[in-house]
Amino acid sequence: MLVAEKTAFAVVPTGAALGATIEGFDPARASAAEIATVRRALLDHLVIRIRDTDITDAEFENFGKKFGTLKPSPDFTRSRPVYLQDAPNVTIISNVTEDGKPIGEHGDGELHWHTDLAFTDEPSAHTMLLAREVPPIGGNTSFANMYAALEALPETTRARIARLTCKHQASHNAQGGRRPGYKDIETEDVREMPGPIHPLVRTHPDTGRQALFLGRRFGAYIPGLTLEKSEALLDELWSYAALPEHTWTQEWRLGDLIVWDNRCTMHRRDAFTGQGRRRMHRLTTLGERPF
Repeated sequence: MLVAEKTAFAVVPTGAALGATIEGFDPARASAAEIATVRRALLDHLVIRIRDTDITDAEFENFGKKFGTLKPSPDFTRSRPVYLQDAPNVTIISNVTEDGKPIGEHGDGELHWHTDLAFTDEPSAHTMLLAREVPPIGGNTSFANMYAALEALPETTRARIARLTCKHQASHNAQGGRRPGYKDIETEDVREMPGPIHPLVRTHPDTGRQALFLGRRFGAYIPGLTLEKSEALLDELWSYAALPEHTWTQEWRLGDLIVWDNRCTMHRRDAFTGQGRRRMHRLTTLGERPF
């Protein structure tokens, strides 16, 4: 008879609507049984945090592979190369400049609520951030439970959106600027902007639970509705998307490793302009088309 290998680490919930810290776990030397427990914790808590890690980028990349096929953001979203030579799937999120040039993406401003790569046909399943440099204050990351957001909606609204979809425009970034791969796009009409169409309510392929799936507010449009009705309904949905009781905020420390499930969460970042250097190394895994 096979005896399951015991794991020595602990899963400690944050006490908020989502999130748990994994204690006593070394991501660089994890056994198959430990990875299985961590993956279960991720399904249960949507976001997991591993503190005080001391791993190389190659070890980080190898850890990420345990969660699925690694797939960095598409090149059309990037204004410059931001990959690591010794870990080619790792990208850099940073405000740091070297020789007068940024070494990463996204600078030091606020990043509004969003779901990673919702504007692609197969949005990422997981995102992982490893804190390599952290400013003294600012730059915290908040997460929202989208299972809870859907459950909080009025019954009439839930019934209304059950079969509706949303277009997640791909041509413009969150600040409204054109992405490098879409320089020829001139329209500012969200109904005409290119992008994939996904259901407003998606089913998680592993848990079977349903979650509200919004992607991001800018450029969103609900096909089949007039622009005015689409905007009104999206405003209503977004008013429930990140209620304080459905969120948790990660205050970064050097060596923190965060993994979250994009299929049932959204996240945002606080601005930290003038507060110091911040450098995160990121991995994403390939997801499936939402259904």
